[in-house]
Amino acid sequence: MKIGRKRWVIVRDNGAEIFCGLARHYQFKPINDIRDTAIKTYLSRNKAIAAFESSWDDFDDIRYKAVEVTETICSEEDT
Repeated sequence: MKIGRKRWVIVRDNGAEIFCGLARHYQFKPINDIRDTAIKTYLSRNKAIAAFESSWDDFDDIRYKAVEVTETICSEEDT
């Protein structure tokens, strides 16, 4: 089984860090150090921005952008 779908993520303006976390324990993490960290994904650009701005206290001081990505889910037999 392989599922690919369009989603939106929040990254810092430099594109090197992505918005991650669960249960209000959010952080920006370097993309090359994600490993098993939960990445916050959203159905639309507007939902991504609204959720980030309601979750992050000082978003005015951070340069960020919403980026469209393809989220892929594969069963082990497909890898």
